[in-house]
Amino acid sequence: RALVNNALRGEDGAIQGGSTITQQLVKNSFLKPERTLRRKIRELILAVRFEQKYTKDQVLAFYLNQIPYGSNAYGIEAASQTFFTKPAKDLTLSQAALLAALPKAPSYYSPYGNHTEELKKRQEYILDRMASLRFVSREEVEKAKKQKLKFSSQSYGIRAPHFVFFVR
Repeated sequence: RALVNNALRGEDGAIQGGSTITQQLVKNSFLKPERTLRRKIRELILAVRFEQKYTKDQVLAFYLNQIPYGSNAYGIEAASQTFFTKPAKDLTLSQAALLAALPKAPSYYSPYGNHTEELKKRQEYILDRMASLRFVSREEVEKAKKQKLKFSSQSYGIRAPHFVFFVR
């Protein structure tokens, strides 16, 4: 739909997205951020090639390891360390669901921000979806919803954290 609408508008009027996870990964990793039909076609071709070479699980892992989670954390491992000071493999169900909530709007849902109630609702929605898809039991979900989460309060003492973490 987006491709057809953008084509009808021409390169100057391209305004719609509609990317798969693979397309988003390719766009953010290999292409310039311009919004043109030409770039969208390149994105589509690269995404097809990428999906021919890698499995869906590998593509998802690549994606989750490069997207922003807020607080200068890019990738799930960095987010786990930033918010819980532990490796991602050691996260509880409650912590993992909370981190899964962040990519939709990292600044808005930040556990250090003003929308913690909305973050909790989104975490609970993710837990409920996991149960409805039978990834976890209803009992595990109820236990995870009750878990009180403690976030890291580590301070880096850095003057320009965006620049420092970008360089890092």
